[in-house]
Amino acid sequence: MNYLPMIIIFPLIMAIIMNLLHGKEKIVKYLTFLIAIILIILPFIGQYGYYYFGGYGVLDGWVSGIAYYYNPLKQVVLVVLAIIVSLVLITGMGEKLKNNMFVTLSLMGFASVAAMVLADDLFNFYVFFEIISIVQVGLLFLSGTEEAYKSGLRYLIMGNIAASLMLLGIAFLLASTGTLNITDMKKYILSDNPMIYGGLLLLVVGLAYGSGLPPFHNVKADIYARAKGFISAILQTYSKFILVGFMLIILKLFNGLPYFSGTHAVLLALGVLAMVFGVVMALLQSDYKKLLSYHAISQAGYVATGLALGTPLGIVAGIFHAINHVIYKSALFLGAYIVSHKKGSDLHKLGGLLPIIPSVAFMVLCAKLAISGVPPFNGFQSKWMLAQAAMQVNMPEIAIIMIIVSIGTFVSMMKAFYLIYLKPVDEETIKEYQSKGVPKLAVFSLFILTSLCIILGIYPEIVTKYLFNYANELGVSYCLK
Repeated sequence: MNYLPMIIIFPLIMAIIMNLLHGKEKIVKYLTFLIAIILIILPFIGQYGYYYFGGYGVLDGWVSGIAYYYNPLKQVVLVVLAIIVSLVLITGMGEKLKNNMFVTLSLMGFASVAAMVLADDLFNFYVFFEIISIVQVGLLFLSGTEEAYKSGLRYLIMGNIAASLMLLGIAFLLASTGTLNITDMKKYILSDNPMIYGGLLLLVVGLAYGSGLPPFHNVKADIYARAKGFISAILQTYSKFILVGFMLIILKLFNGLPYFSGTHAVLLALGVLAMVFGVVMALLQSDYKKLLSYHAISQAGYVATGLALGTPLGIVAGIFHAINHVIYKSALFLGAYIVSHKKGSDLHKLGGLLPIIPSVAFMVLCAKLAISGVPPFNGFQSKWMLAQAAMQVNMPEIAIIMIIVSIGTFVSMMKAFYLIYLKPVDEETIKEYQSKGVPKLAVFSLFILTSLCIILGIYPEIVTKYLFNYANELGVSYCLK
């Protein structure tokens, strides 16, 4: 029996149950820990291939009903998603907030992103796209600040526009092909129909909104910056895997078709712009969480660029970088969360934390080197693959931009590390630090994530060997003259 639907059904059911457990903190904490363990198991219980809901399947050559498609590439993505969500849930157990609502929204987010990765029909994909947008705003509101409420409202207003355009694009594709199933749609999308091209461009609007690419980069960075540190870790993870799920659908439908070339150029431009803009804005920040938030936008640009190249190597590099990014960026946000317990996130008010939390400083330094693309950490491996993919198609300028952006990332990260951990402070500040504790569960999660940065940096094939087969199916080899 195929238990693939449990990847979505289980977290949704548990989200409902957790929402009913008001005021029962002990039960919530124990149940949260159990759920965190089960989430990591879920990606291993499904069988590869297509799953058709409600007993439907292929009728008269058409797929009837909702369909999911599962393969090793998607399994790796879901495993990493489960690890990040589980660690964030465990970290949240030590936070004094409405744990049941935090867990409820996190589980709904996990189910939504997992469904978007698995979906083989556009309308099911769109439904969960809308759910994850609301979930992210709900998680943002848990911080309880006026700035968070304003940021969430802006995100919802822009989402109304972007999601409506995306739905219109899906309607164009349905009108042109007569189906919402992605596998079937691919068969009927070969004609040079203006509505199909319009539908593709409107899908790109939804992609940019969901993943934080331009022109939605500022509002996405703002929700990362306004949320609590450990919640920012889960928000940016959702965004990266929304980007992966969205791009897999676009590549499956359009990659290699003649009229995809224009959109292909648009996607590359969005990726490069996100890379450059994100790192420039990060260099200008004095708030540590805002700095990390703009770097999340910059790294999304790397992922989008690799996938937009559309070659097998580009697709593998893009997905591998998305996986690496959610690991080291979650570590960095957890590091910021730990630092905020000492003295907020204003870089000018911090300093001297190295002797206070040396183990945290070391792990954060590893994550900073990973995001900067320094060997032997995982960020180096995926950035190296991205540069190779760009050179393979005779786009050395993209590889050069990636290197320059990595240098900018290294500079801003080392500047932040100095201001937080190495800058001299007076004895009164040291005593203030010592009087405040450190969230131990966050340190545990940080250790796991830092270890993964090192392991995947030394043994990247642990992940990449599962990516190539599907990437070869979607990818198109070419070389610009």
